[in-house]
Amino acid sequence: MKCKCKTEVGKRKHIEAYYKPKMGKGLPDYKVLGWESREAQYRRFEILTSKIDMQNKKILDVGCGLGNLLEYIENKGINVEYTGVDILEDMIENVKSKNLPGKFYCMDIFKQHPFGVKSFDIIYTSGIFNLNMGNNKEFLSKAFGRFVELSKGMVVFNLLDINSPDMEDTYYYYNHQEVVEMLTAQYSQIEGIEVVRGYLNNDFTVFCTVR
Repeated sequence: MKCKCKTEVGKRKHIEAYYKPKMGKGLPDYKVLGWESREAQYRRFEILTSKIDMQNKKILDVGCGLGNLLEYIENKGINVEYTGVDILEDMIENVKSKNLPGKFYCMDIFKQHPFGVKSFDIIYTSGIFNLNMGNNKEFLSKAFGRFVELSKGMVVFNLLDINSPDMEDTYYYYNHQEVVEMLTAQYSQIEGIEVVRGYLNNDFTVFCTVR
């Protein structure tokens, strides 16, 4: 269901209402996070990490959830300095119990500023723009500005594709050309932008080189 909340508190409660009922029930991580399958989740990770040399890079994973991106990177034998943030305390408590080799914080980086400017090589985010919050394009635009502030190299994120064969009101779907045009018009810091499509029938990934 589309979020009809006008306030930030209301939108946060909408996010909590989506994730919290799935937690603590022994469900696999991909189901807690709302992905259609583990294979689809990991296919997204494969694409997210496909065009970048991550070795020994400082990575910020925004909306880190249960730390599955770090698990994927670790399984590939890639050494990174990883930081994950999520606004849901339950997510952070769960991921900390996994004892993964990263730092995890419960925080909203769009309101809190614990990290210095250009303090990460790569900003990743997978799925945080998917829930239909009623202001998705506005949120994406503002969030990207924060990512540019924090990244000294790359910003990489995925979105649901407006050409998805199975669309639900719960989620928001994007036109990839409109996203590129919006971001390049608003952010002169973008030095290059590439969209990868076709790996799933409902998703695309955006790679932005920023300065």
